[in-house]
Amino acid sequence: MTSILSKFALKNMKTNRVMLVPFILSSSIMLSLFYIMRSLVSNDYVIHRHKDLPMVINFGTLIVAIFTFMFIIYANRYLIKRRSKEFALYSILGLETRHIRKSIFIEEFITFLVIGILSLLEGHVFGKLSFLGLNKIMKDVNVKLMNYTFSYKSALYLFIFTAIIFIAVYIISCWNIRAVSPMQLLAQQKAGQKEPKSKFIISLLGVLLLAGGYYLALASDGTLNSLKNFFVAVVMVIGATYFLFVSFSIWILKLLKKRESYYKTKNFLSISGMLYRMKANGMGLASIAVMSTSVIVTIGSTMSIYSGIEGVVNSKLARDYSISYEDRIPASMSNDEIIKIEKSMTDLVKSTVTDKSDIKGLYTKRSSLVPMLKSGSKLDILQKTKSGKKPSGLPVYGLIETLDSYNRSKGKNISLEDNQVLMTSNNKRIMDYDHFKIADKNYRVIRGESDSGSEYAIDAYHIVVKDYKTMVDINKYYSVNNYKIDTNIEALWNLDKNSSEARNESAYTKTLKSVASRNNMDVLTKVDVREIGYNFNGGFLFIGILIGIMFLVGTVLVTYYKQLTEGYEDRANYQIMKKVGLPDDMIKKTASSQIIWMLFIPLFVAVVHTAVASKVLSGLLGLFGVWSYGILVKNLLIVTLVFLVFYLVVFKITSNIYYKIVN
Repeated sequence: MTSILSKFALKNMKTNRVMLVPFILSSSIMLSLFYIMRSLVSNDYVIHRHKDLPMVINFGTLIVAIFTFMFIIYANRYLIKRRSKEFALYSILGLETRHIRKSIFIEEFITFLVIGILSLLEGHVFGKLSFLGLNKIMKDVNVKLMNYTFSYKSALYLFIFTAIIFIAVYIISCWNIRAVSPMQLLAQQKAGQKEPKSKFIISLLGVLLLAGGYYLALASDGTLNSLKNFFVAVVMVIGATYFLFVSFSIWILKLLKKRESYYKTKNFLSISGMLYRMKANGMGLASIAVMSTSVIVTIGSTMSIYSGIEGVVNSKLARDYSISYEDRIPASMSNDEIIKIEKSMTDLVKSTVTDKSDIKGLYTKRSSLVPMLKSGSKLDILQKTKSGKKPSGLPVYGLIETLDSYNRSKGKNISLEDNQVLMTSNNKRIMDYDHFKIADKNYRVIRGESDSGSEYAIDAYHIVVKDYKTMVDINKYYSVNNYKIDTNIEALWNLDKNSSEARNESAYTKTLKSVASRNNMDVLTKVDVREIGYNFNGGFLFIGILIGIMFLVGTVLVTYYKQLTEGYEDRANYQIMKKVGLPDDMIKKTASSQIIWMLFIPLFVAVVHTAVASKVLSGLLGLFGVWSYGILVKNLLIVTLVFLVFYLVVFKITSNIYYKIVN
């Protein structure tokens, strides 16, 4: 019996190859992405060269694994449903349920074996390209293809993950055909013809979820608030999308039926054809809309993160090199004592070069980082007061800097009155007052020329005060409950590009760090900051591209299956139309009017979702030092246009398949 069922299963796979081959290809691509990420995170070169990268890739691997699992389960349920008539016929011909289960087991075992082998081959081949691309993004010019080796451990993870998916798919497939009569199985084939029940309740729930999700996205203010609202808003909008496509579309179609234009032949055929099976259509259209949104948002956001790296580097360091004491300077230290410290730091810097004239733009900086709470125009104490109360407001950082160090860093000669501060922010939206109350004193704001503080993961002010005494007073005011805010002293400088030290930068940096360590100082260079930025933020771009590819593959497969389903369901209807004498051009127009829903509606919804999400996304990108809304909008538009072209090509190809089926 086993051999008969095996032959039976192979014959079925051959018969259903039109649906099965795209499933195998798309599943193998997604699983190959899983292998690529696993191989990269275990690659010795990646681990030792890019220390911050494995954490980012592990995060991406988890996302890919979750969505790959969900997508394959979703696609397999479609395949099983499409074969319900076939399983019903098997039952009528005498096959028991256990025989059908065994046949399904053989088919899916072979399918997932092929998927596993294909995904491993694809993963290793494209993994090499991904490895080179990743290091290109990381600005690593030393990488060689030989640094990427076959990962047996990753291959094992891949086959384990594939086996888990296979078991889950088989269980769900058996569950769908359990103890179901042939008549019930036959009925499942036409399940999409039934209009959904409780349309009003579902529509209302969809509207409420959409309104709630959009409100959370648009009302998000600040990085922390955006982070809190984002995931809730995503869940609500996804749920709303499915509810509205399944139910609200029915309501729209019924409104169209009430119009006089409905009784025109073309409209009558297209609207009626859409209405009777809109429940099934709605799920497919919603899936396309959600995945299209995911592609645009994922790639657009990670592109923005990557493009903001240099801004973070320049905000972090005004010069190429910086040294600072490991221990902060207490507020009680006098100005004369600090001047002595600053002189010792500049002397140390000069001792690291052969020719002191090679040092350019050397200056010392006095600053402090103060946690604050923005409440209107008042920058309040963030910590709880002695009374235990904590004022409400937006948590922010205040980067306090003295005027003389600011002038030296910018090469300016700005002056301030006692009641004035120069302020900029990494978030322009919080620069909403001309006066701010800082440390219980009112200051008139002079706005700086450029934003600062983009290296901070939450909203931050760069506050330049008149003198060191003012900075000390501010530090003391916000130092509550044993939380002391001290002063940070830095020396920053550049090197002449023609100097011997600049030509041999790595050796100079090594010497500098050795000298600084002996004097209890820390060294920070732009090279180090840039490397960290490209390792971390560049890693997110790489992950975003892979996740975007995953959603793109899902969009293609769902669109293909949708057109295939429409074709098989419409074929009989269009044959009837031909027999009753309707012209071919009218039939073609009827088909076009139906499938046009698949083209414009999901894409329109995806664009609207993306536009609304841009507000909360701009807040989230602050975590990566990207505070320019314009950068995000530009990248989202670019990705949207590219995706539109790709989508049109896919739609054209799948539409041709549809027309071939119905004709």
